[in-house]
Amino acid sequence: MADVWLALDKETDNKVRWTADVDGVTFSLYVPKWRVPEPWPSRIRVTVGPDSSETLQSLTRVAAARTPNLRRRAIAARVAFVEDMTKTIRYAPTQPSPDEELGEPYVPKALTVGGADRLVVKVAWG
Repeated sequence: MADVWLALDKETDNKVRWTADVDGVTFSLYVPKWRVPEPWPSRIRVTVGPDSSETLQSLTRVAAARTPNLRRRAIAARVAFVEDMTKTIRYAPTQPSPDEELGEPYVPKALTVGGADRLVVKVAWG
């Protein structure tokens, strides 16, 4: 498993982005605004590791709207291989839904456990 600290970078219409340099490769992670605690953390800790049989809890938009404090809970999402790029590998959530807690990360190859087909990405709010 690898831990990386990412810094708040920018916002889009629907997401917030944090970035970090990992061995000369930019690692950007997008999180839907509905899933980000307020105020937005200036830094987040992202852990990337191999997929396991671990049960992962997710949060829905409805629950986040009803109880905004739940957005402070860490994110843990399974992602699957989509495409091999030059210095990164593109992954997508394994169970796409309107309640996806992460975008499709382009993970630097150094963090992909040898280019694993499936990973677990965890986000802890700084």
